[in-house]
Amino acid sequence: MNNYKLMNRNPAWIAACRKGLEEALGGAMKVDLAPAMGRAYDFDLRIPTKPPLRLAVEAKARIATRQQALHVIFQLRRAAGEKAPVAVFADWVPEPAAEEFRRAGVFFMDAEGNAFFRKPPQMMLDIRGRKPERPLKAEPGRLIEPGGLKVVHYLLTHPEDAGAPLRVIARGAGVALGTAHVVRVELRRAQWLLPAAGGQARLGDRKGLIDLFVRGYALKLRPACLIGRYRHKENAPVQALQAIARRLADMKDCWAVTGGIAAHELTRHLEPDTLALFVDEQAQAKLGEEPMLRDEARGNVTLLKLPHPAFIAEKKHGPWPLATPFLVYAELLQEGGAREVETARMIYEQFIEPQATHGG
Repeated sequence: MNNYKLMNRNPAWIAACRKGLEEALGGAMKVDLAPAMGRAYDFDLRIPTKPPLRLAVEAKARIATRQQALHVIFQLRRAAGEKAPVAVFADWVPEPAAEEFRRAGVFFMDAEGNAFFRKPPQMMLDIRGRKPERPLKAEPGRLIEPGGLKVVHYLLTHPEDAGAPLRVIARGAGVALGTAHVVRVELRRAQWLLPAAGGQARLGDRKGLIDLFVRGYALKLRPACLIGRYRHKENAPVQALQAIARRLADMKDCWAVTGGIAAHELTRHLEPDTLALFVDEQAQAKLGEEPMLRDEARGNVTLLKLPHPAFIAEKKHGPWPLATPFLVYAELLQEGGAREVETARMIYEQFIEPQATHGG
């Protein structure tokens, strides 16, 4: 997002973060916050300690989940440098997200007064437990709803179709024409869809759009797709997948592997303990013949509804159909273990970040 536009659109909470930081530092210390022109993060922050502390700041109006916090950490570290001091300003940072920031050594300040800045001996701030007096309003519009997220996912994976006719986008995303229309209007209003030459359109702030998708996957899309967890007779996830793949061998565009096993095929890094699959109704019915029992607590197979073949990666990686890297990445953050998070970082660097930094 253009930095000046960010300040103009959200002046209140950004100003509150700046003021809250000054008050937490004692009131006499004035910090300098300036747009980071030409940078992949939002602001440069200078705190006049001795010596001065300079930080790269990412401003996020809404941080809703720990998965989003992990994603923001990856973004910010890549933008500012792995060893550069970094911070996040936000309207509010809920505790699960705050814990991820603290664990990663990422400083933050929110408009409610929660803060974490730990740079001894210059400063040690750790303020917790402050919540909005009123619940935050639900995000307006359709972008954060499952139908909107399907369109966002389709455009992130097919940026060349940003200016395509509405029926092409609707068909490609697997949504109704009316849904595609409303979502496109909202994308234009938020300037995530921008005019291009010849009356066409192109994606604008891809970084922000990826962040929206990661947040929306955890909040809305995955819950809408979740079928349940099952215990397969094969304990090893790869062996369970081999048995399932034999069962679904004659089905094309009906299923895809996501999560840890898909990440292993993409990176050769992770040896997962569980299996996650997207399946359509036909594939799910076929799996009714497979020896699996519903087991929400200890199941080694998670089934998710495959809403549309657009969820399946077009490029082959290994013997099984895989979900797109965006979905694999979001599912790894959902699983959330140390190994999954490390592999998610690799997926981000190899597959997600190029989408955020190259024009379309």
